[in-house]
Amino acid sequence: MYLGKRVEDVGEEGLDTVEECRAIADAILEDYREGRISYRTAMSRLNLLELIAERNSKFTSYEAAQCRDYVDEVREELMYYAED
Repeated sequence: MYLGKRVEDVGEEGLDTVEECRAIADAILEDYREGRISYRTAMSRLNLLELIAERNSKFTSYEAAQCRDYVDEVREELMYYAED
């Protein structure tokens, strides 16, 4: 959804760096804040991003943990914005 469209895909095709994971999470949050997607859609996309990172064979366990931690931070920020 985001990789290659809103977030430039670098390296091999697909999610292969923590920086790409962070950029996608940021794009999801921005889409929610701009009203392009609903809270539920944003949360679903963050959950999927986390799942993809966990199962990505290109990531070491450390990289997967970094991505997961960042997605958790963005998820908390999303919940904060939803309360307003």
